Amino acid sequence: MKKNIILLCLVLGTFAGAVAQESKPRFTITAGYGLLTMPQFAEGLSDILSTTVTGGTVRYEDASFTGALVLGVKTAGTGRVKLGIDVVSERFSKKVYNTSNNEFLGDSRGSYLSFIPRIDYHWYNKSLLRLYSGVGAGISFASQKFQNTKDNHTFFAFNVVPVGIEIGGNLSVYGETSVGYNGLINLGLRYKL
Repeated sequence: MKKNIILLCLVLGTFAGAVAQESKPRFTITAGYGLLTMPQFAEGLSDILSTTVTGGTVRYEDASFTGALVLGVKTAGTGRVKLGIDVVSERFSKKVYNTSNNEFLGDSRGSYLSFIPRIDYHWYNKSLLRLYSGVGAGISFASQKFQNTKDNHTFFAFNVVPVGIEIGGNLSVYGETSVGYNGLINLGLRYKL
């Protein structure tokens, strides 16, 4: 855990240093929601592998996910390149059954909390319409609890945005198609400070 905190401080320190180099830093605050995320894919794959490893004696049903709740901050200068960080939270639950006698074993619950520094390139950058692409890489802290067992893991987190669109002035709406922790479809609001 100590290593994770040190790594997080390094990531945030790097971002703060990059922002401090601008003469008049301006920021954009982001609040969004994403669907079809990497944690959803990973949990589905994990369920298939767990069922296979147990010889089919355990099965998972009724998996539900909150979707990705995204909070972010980015530089909002006049240039085409924007630096930032997204904090992404997602929770899930699923029911666990013994396949041989159909006995309900309990609920498995978990969460992912990810910190993803990102860089975006605005290839169309007008006052009310912006089109961009971006990439981010960071760290995700995952936890899962089933009965009296709790597992904690740290994963590489990423997000690749082939195309994003932002419409508006100081208050704008945005939409992104992406692959990663923010979701295949990510929509929300941005506000320039």
